[in-house]
Amino acid sequence: MSCPLSFYFNSKDPNFFTKTVVINDSTTNYVAQVFITAPIYNQCGQVIGSKVSSDTIQQTGPNQYVVTIDSTYTFYNIGTISWNVNFINTIPSQFYPLNTLFQSNITSTTGVYLGKKGIVSLVAQSNGVRNVNIVFKK
Repeated sequence: MSCPLSFYFNSKDPNFFTKTVVINDSTTNYVAQVFITAPIYNQCGQVIGSKVSSDTIQQTGPNQYVVTIDSTYTFYNIGTISWNVNFINTIPSQFYPLNTLFQSNITSTTGVYLGKKGIVSLVAQSNGVRNVNIVFKK
């Protein structure tokens, strides 16, 4: 493994945009699609790109929702890294449970990252910050 690529986005950022399209609002079979765009920042607080995601929320039982998040991080003039993650939530929300580590493999890349493999890790904090680390395999 190599040194991680670290950055963050913030769900409370004024430039964080979300649009929810409810497909079924039944109390027993809720389904929604959520589209998100947000700037991503380096550790110095400078915008280095953007995040886009398409999230699906599907109710699978009383107070149980399967959330699938497909995200792509675009680094300006460098390339993109995509990944997806699934988790179970107790409310119909695409927001990551707080202080929980989520990890998954990179699913696709472009630009200087083309063909790279690795692991994406994300932890959500209560202040809205979502810290992301990507470790590439050698």
